[in-house]
Amino acid sequence: MEGDEYVDSSSASDFGDGPPTTSPSSSVESANLEGEVPPIEFDTALPVKHNYLGNNLEELRGRTVLDDGSFQLLPLLPQPGVVLVPGQTLPLMVFYPPTVSMLRKIITKNGTFGAIYLRYSDESNPRLADIGTTAEIYEYRDEEELTGFCIKAKGRQRFRVVESQRQVDGNINATVKILPEVVLPDSLHEVRNRSLDRYRSELVDSSRPVSNASRIHLQRRQAILRRDAMMTVWPHWVHNQYNAKSLSSRVKLQLSYLKLGSTPTGLKLPKDPVELSYWVAQAMPLLDEQRLSLLQINSPIQRLRWELCVLEKCQMLCCGDCDTQVADAREAFSMSVEGPQGTYVNPGGFVHETLTLHKAQGLQCLNEEPSTEYSWFPGYAWTIAECRYCQKHMGWKFTATQKLMKPQKFWGICRRSIVTKLLTEEDLKPII
Repeated sequence: MEGDEYVDSSSASDFGDGPPTTSPSSSVESANLEGEVPPIEFDTALPVKHNYLGNNLEELRGRTVLDDGSFQLLPLLPQPGVVLVPGQTLPLMVFYPPTVSMLRKIITKNGTFGAIYLRYSDESNPRLADIGTTAEIYEYRDEEELTGFCIKAKGRQRFRVVESQRQVDGNINATVKILPEVVLPDSLHEVRNRSLDRYRSELVDSSRPVSNASRIHLQRRQAILRRDAMMTVWPHWVHNQYNAKSLSSRVKLQLSYLKLGSTPTGLKLPKDPVELSYWVAQAMPLLDEQRLSLLQINSPIQRLRWELCVLEKCQMLCCGDCDTQVADAREAFSMSVEGPQGTYVNPGGFVHETLTLHKAQGLQCLNEEPSTEYSWFPGYAWTIAECRYCQKHMGWKFTATQKLMKPQKFWGICRRSIVTKLLTEEDLKPII
């Protein structure tokens, strides 16, 4: 896909399709009864493979885990406009020879480098953030003279830069401290009545239908928690605000509207609070500074509280330049098993974090034929989309190349092109 360069056009685009009202199985059954060809559901596992980088990438095996609190010497790869979080996939296409040489050396060792955000507050003097995430290369292709040096890397652990030094070839090496994850224990664990432990059960996932038996277990557990809280100076609802399982359940409830592709199937979210907190940070269209704030938080409970505060107040997505409303936040859906927002790279090596939406408004497509070249979603052609009012590059409109493909069309919006509007201005900085 092409980058941000395009020509002006005044042709307005139509809105994308909304989610279907029938399940895939019922559609197939009705199509078979009528003798029609059943619809084709998009394979949401395809975008994760990043096949547009080629199919002949070499795989690196093994996993590198750095000790928490340890000091490591890492090569840094600055990323403008990308704040990598643990668990996030980072595809890259590199052309600069010194950087390619650095990546080749990394692959022969442990395959790990530091991905760090490059601030452009002052165009004449960009500076590095003081916190980043280690990235581990798991696939690569060394064809620099043809299509660049391609890699796929996965975010692993947070780090803080202690000291950095630019080398003669322009690459940056830094001494970093690996930041630990502080998992806080249940605040009522030490004062609980141990004789009631056999009645304690896991929290019921409130984002799914609850059976009568599960509801009884949940009510019993809540009664036990209230009794435990009576042994402290705080009421039970205060303790509940810092309970990892309770926070995870509330976050999942806020995200229950997310569906996988055009099916009514909900996303399978991580159960572990640490993984869930990073998944939400990756999936939400946050500003770069907000993501950096999340990376500085060492506790998954505090991250979930911050994210829950934003999710409860997130109303709409607007153009980052003219503030025109682009879409309702709940128009987001997942064209990838990784979530509604994915990270992709274009042939020029520019990385885009793209949010997929059913519908959008205030956008227009360029007056050109849709292209399937280098499409991030196999089976879909893309057309560059811009803001109708300020002509800012907003992303792309994707249309299916087959009439039976579901969904027939959707929008892919660049994260850096939009801002999230909350209920009130004072909620822009949620209280942790």
